[in-house]
Amino acid sequence: MPNVAFISPKGGAGKTTAALALALGLAERGQRVAMIDSDPNKPLVYWAALPNRAKEISVHPAPTIQDIRDAVREAQRRSPDWFIVDTEGSERGAMVFAALRFDLVLTPVAGSQLDLREAIKAAELVRAFGRRAGKPLNHRALLTRVPAALKPRMLRTVVDQLRDAGVQILPTPLLEKEAFRALFHIGGGFKALELNGVWGAEAARQNISSYTADIIDVVGGGPAERPAGSVSATVQAGQTI
Repeated sequence: MPNVAFISPKGGAGKTTAALALALGLAERGQRVAMIDSDPNKPLVYWAALPNRAKEISVHPAPTIQDIRDAVREAQRRSPDWFIVDTEGSERGAMVFAALRFDLVLTPVAGSQLDLREAIKAAELVRAFGRRAGKPLNHRALLTRVPAALKPRMLRTVVDQLRDAGVQILPTPLLEKEAFRALFHIGGGFKALELNGVWGAEAARQNISSYTADIIDVVGGGPAERPAGSVSATVQAGQTI
């Protein structure tokens, strides 16, 4: 089963939202997902306590690195197809590599210069842990909170700086959507958003489906079907990134 970790040396880049988005995208494909919440603020634990959580998704708290292996053992009883680990929004979050081996590590980048610097720092941390383990870790930057009206030149600047630092980028960004924020107020997934009249729920679903397909491709699950009209960074940038 694939193990995916979300890390960032700083909070506020959209790490937890990206982790939940992947879980929802996989659940829509019929996959069972175990989420390990190792953020001391427990954002996923609080989401899981809201109504309408998909039966395919379980959430297991692991407030310290020492708790992660216990959380994994508990999660394994549900026979998940995927493990997703949301880490603390600090450099300590990278210590999760000492507890588990990951097929993919993702670092959200919200587009500011501070986020860019922290994403490059995260990539260096991932490389260092890979060297210690004797096997490189698969790492990607994930563009998050991308406005639908963002000018291609602005996105190109972000992409160029990441590439100059040797950081690979996931093709599909997560767009700036009210629906993503609403998930942590309403609970559940896309159906709950639609039932509560949240604007842009279907567009968010398509964005997440394309993003999920990219991750399946990266971890070796084979080319994944994307929804018609899905939005990728290629579309956002007006050219291939």
